[in-house]
Amino acid sequence: MRVALTAAAMLAGVCPMAAPAWAEEPAATAAAEKPVAAASLVGMVGPGLYVTDPERSLRFYTQGLGMLLRMRFGTPGKPDMVVGFGPNPLDAGIMLLSDKDSTPPRRIEHGHGFDRIALRVADLREINARLQAAGFTPGKIQIVHGAIQMMIVTDPDGYRLELIDSKPAPRQSPPPASRP
Repeated sequence: MRVALTAAAMLAGVCPMAAPAWAEEPAATAAAEKPVAAASLVGMVGPGLYVTDPERSLRFYTQGLGMLLRMRFGTPGKPDMVVGFGPNPLDAGIMLLSDKDSTPPRRIEHGHGFDRIALRVADLREINARLQAAGFTPGKIQIVHGAIQMMIVTDPDGYRLELIDSKPAPRQSPPPASRP
């Protein structure tokens, strides 16, 4: 039987569950499909987010989340930047893009199709403290799916990030049994 993972559990690496019926593939169909050529897809670069104040956004992602500035390019007054966890430019990151067409930058308008970016982090409590120290307001750390610590935080331009701790949530003791 195949095992499927929820998106959050897959990112955190925990909490397997049975696959829904729609996720099952007949063996004949899977075997008959041609493999995708290796050169057609190499990996994900990451989302590109328009930001209204590049330096404020850079502070949020570097000081608050602990990401590194990997690259800065564009004009000095309207820079574009790439941030990510770790220095490897081949790993997925987030592109922080300046509005080149407007001075001052246009207000960021969020559509209903984009919800959030999910990021796996090493220590959610540390990031919560870093965000507060950098002057940002983190969300509440929650335990979801019974085993995953996560927190929703909103960046300075209103983009929502789901931060998922890479370690399982601490086990909570059951309440003491009441005596009749």
